[in-house]
Amino acid sequence: MVQSQLDDTLEEKVNQLGKKAEQAEQAQSIEAKVNRARDNIQELGRELDSLDTAVSTLLFYDKILTDVFGDERHEEVDQALRRARDDSEISDEDVLDAAEDRETSSLTWAVDDARQIVRNARSTVIEEIREHQRYWEDEIESARDLNQIIDGGSTGFDSILDDMESFLDSEIWDEDKNPSSLASRWNLLQRKWEQNAGKHGWDSFQGEHGLSDETVAALQQFADHGSVRLDQLSVSVIKEMKAVNELESAIRLEIDTQ
Repeated sequence: MVQSQLDDTLEEKVNQLGKKAEQAEQAQSIEAKVNRARDNIQELGRELDSLDTAVSTLLFYDKILTDVFGDERHEEVDQALRRARDDSEISDEDVLDAAEDRETSSLTWAVDDARQIVRNARSTVIEEIREHQRYWEDEIESARDLNQIIDGGSTGFDSILDDMESFLDSEIWDEDKNPSSLASRWNLLQRKWEQNAGKHGWDSFQGEHGLSDETVAALQQFADHGSVRLDQLSVSVIKEMKAVNELESAIRLEIDTQ
């Protein structure tokens, strides 16, 4: 009888211990699920922050292209912004439901895809900006060569060219700057550029003074080497140079006596 009661007590304790172990295992399993859900939600939050940063960057360069350089907005930009808006409009209930069903990864993937689309649109916009940059760099280089001949490169116009180069090389790429302020800055530089229309480069200078291609070629040689040999010039070229006041005093002609 005593032995039977002892056996029953031991069996009850074993059952209790088994239940406690099962409860502890379940608790650990629940805790692990909660931790995974928390980690997934945090990852989704990081992806959303990254998407928001990518959108801000895209909007900055879109403003540079449209407000500073006057281009139309690319359709790719509108598409990217719509995709970003659609995939980032996630309610708290959506996140909690997805976390409970272990589906947060699908939300994260959608946000990551949207971010890549935004980045692709940004690359397209930046390439368009670089086309403007390359165009103006060529214009500035040509104007600088001509200004070196006419005024020795020490005039106020040369300072304007320096400001334009600085604007194109650094200012428009500084995402901390205000695009509207940059647009005003570029407009001011453009007005100063137009005020020196006769110094814009070889084409404008040639047209303004009616110079021949042969004369312009000689001027370009002068810009490269600093002097022109008289025996390399035709009479017509010399006459054209002497007819332009800025050139007559600026160009030094060397006679080859060998």
